[in-house]
Amino acid sequence: MRKIKLILLFCTVFLSILLLTGDKDRIQADDDDSNFTNLVVFARFAGETEFINDVYEGSSVRKITDNSYNAGSYSVGDYYRCVSDNKLRMRSVYLYDNGGSIVLSHPRGYYAEYSDINTIGYKDASERASRMYELRQEWSEAVNNAISSGNKISDYNNTVYYDYGVLDKDNNGTIDSITIIYKNNGAGNISVSWSSPLWNYTDYVNNISVNTGKKTINSYKYVQITNSYCKPDGDTNGYLFKDEDDRVFVSIATAVHEMGHIMGLKDLYNSKNASPVYFMSVMAKHISPVPQFMSLKEKEVLGWTDENDIKTILSEGEYSLKALGTSGADNITGYKMDIPEKGKTLYLEYRNFEDNGNKYDSQYKQMFKINGNRVDKIPLKSGLVCYLIDSDTKFPSNMYFSSPKWNYEVLGGQYNTKADAALGIGEDIWIYGDIYISVNSIENNILTFEIKGGIPEHIHSGGVATCVSRAVCEVCHEEYGELNKDNHKLQHVEAKAATVTQEGNIEYYYCSLCLKYFADSNASKQIDKDSVVTSKLAPEIIAGDKCIIDKNSDKAITFKSNAAFSDFVKVELDGRELVKDKDYTVKAGSIIVILNPDLIKKLSTGEHVIGIASSSGTASAHFTVKEPETESIKETETETESIKETETETESIKESETVMESTKGTELETESIKESETETISQIESETTSQYTFDENETNASSINTGDRNHGKLWLVIAIIALAGCIAAAVMYVVSKRK
Repeated sequence: MRKIKLILLFCTVFLSILLLTGDKDRIQADDDDSNFTNLVVFARFAGETEFINDVYEGSSVRKITDNSYNAGSYSVGDYYRCVSDNKLRMRSVYLYDNGGSIVLSHPRGYYAEYSDINTIGYKDASERASRMYELRQEWSEAVNNAISSGNKISDYNNTVYYDYGVLDKDNNGTIDSITIIYKNNGAGNISVSWSSPLWNYTDYVNNISVNTGKKTINSYKYVQITNSYCKPDGDTNGYLFKDEDDRVFVSIATAVHEMGHIMGLKDLYNSKNASPVYFMSVMAKHISPVPQFMSLKEKEVLGWTDENDIKTILSEGEYSLKALGTSGADNITGYKMDIPEKGKTLYLEYRNFEDNGNKYDSQYKQMFKINGNRVDKIPLKSGLVCYLIDSDTKFPSNMYFSSPKWNYEVLGGQYNTKADAALGIGEDIWIYGDIYISVNSIENNILTFEIKGGIPEHIHSGGVATCVSRAVCEVCHEEYGELNKDNHKLQHVEAKAATVTQEGNIEYYYCSLCLKYFADSNASKQIDKDSVVTSKLAPEIIAGDKCIIDKNSDKAITFKSNAAFSDFVKVELDGRELVKDKDYTVKAGSIIVILNPDLIKKLSTGEHVIGIASSSGTASAHFTVKEPETESIKETETETESIKETETETESIKESETVMESTKGTELETESIKESETETISQIESETTSQYTFDENETNASSINTGDRNHGKLWLVIAIIALAGCIAAAVMYVVSKRK
């Protein structure tokens, strides 16, 4: 029997280890600092082969994609970390369908323009719009099917897995972003125009649904990208690039631009492809393969600036600001000034496109074509850039505007690209009326300019004064006016009854600004802080009261008070304070006091009173010390125990003789072992189930099946079978020995 028990123990340990480690490669991880998730899904059209593992310049498509979104020196994620001053920390994750791309039901040409070569394409604008909608529905359904089939979201290599909850990092109930990537059509026999369903664009889609097990999240916006990693015939450079660390990536310019739309930004060009901003913003004409910064105004509306970054010009004078996107001391990154007569707001920023500018504005990037040649820089002039924007605009857009009534335009410059629009040292520009701006100096990424002329008088407006601060002007962000001593920011605190362990409080109101306490919601009656607190209840003995102890028993007595352990003060016995760790020990749980046997032996027979003192009061208990029992009683008890032990040994001998003499007895014992085996397995299954219970929501038919559950059940079955085999072998071994 001992051997059987050892075998059972070994099998149980083996099963536990198997359950704990069998799925170690599927541990879900979310250990980075990201606050925005972009879900990347590869898609291929009907009749096309799998492409995600195709290798170009030594890197697979999936690795090239991850370099472009996550890992490269220049990537979509890195761009937004830089331009947002680390406020937007993007991570791209991947959804594969059985390890590959999702498959669409129509060929590529179905979503392209009709031609003699592409006879299945759309023929007019109405048919184009219909097929654009159809394409959106098709890949949405394919994504839903991939999720419901149990595919997990993962890293690009499909080895690290994430909980679906990471798709909604801001917990607003929607997926942060979805990027659909098609294989580039390297053959070039299908025409893709600006408005084609196959064009790069951002669109709305709300029919992708993910049940995370805790909640359901839905899609809202998505980005569609047709990546260019194939080499057209005769092209020695292709569409691929390498960074300074020799990582292969595709142009990220379009992806950055479209992701800007996900954030809420608008196009700064119009439908005729004209732009009064051009190279001064990624939302206008982005530079490829790595785009330039967005403008100060766009950073502002996205919440990526604060009141110390942008200041309001209220008078003539000299002002300084640092280059946009550069680090350094607490220098201002931009200025703005209202021009009420024009209904415009002037924005001023310093853009440095030289090698010491910010990472993305600099035109001296360490980027190389596949043939080894360095990517040519675009000659952009550095200096002070002046914008005019309609004052009532939050997210500027030029899509439905044209010259001279642009919504957002860059002033100055001779080129329509605005490559020369920035003001250098000694250069000036007329703004409006008699207002002129001139640049005095540029040094160490700090530009100093002077503004002259009739600056419109500024009148403070907006903001609300409180009990501790004056109103802040919504235009210039300066304080003005007087305090409003009656304008408190009150927090209502409901009454709470005191307990033994916690103080209570009366109902009151607390101002988080001036830190004062009030009895009413109108803050008309101020009260003292101490008056809102109600004292803890007096403690009681909840264990040990009225116990009886033999004086010479060598046993301790335990008493328990329901007071908080942190409130413990001392222990008294019959009015005398005891010595801690000599007369007694104390431990948490509320307060547990143990009187030492040596102390009990010194006590007189009869009743005693113990008091456990805490800061909230003293809990008292009575106990009785009695004389020791006589020796005769003890001897009788000893003899009784000896008789019981003799009877037990006799029974054991009889059972042993019965087993040795009876073959039938052996068979009965074998049946008993088998029953024990069944009970053991049942117990292990029960314990395993209790230790590894999944959320009830995960059993819902609409829940995501990530694959873990099925794998876990399989391992469990295998382990139980192995365990049963070991037990059976042990039983056979015992039986054979006894025969």
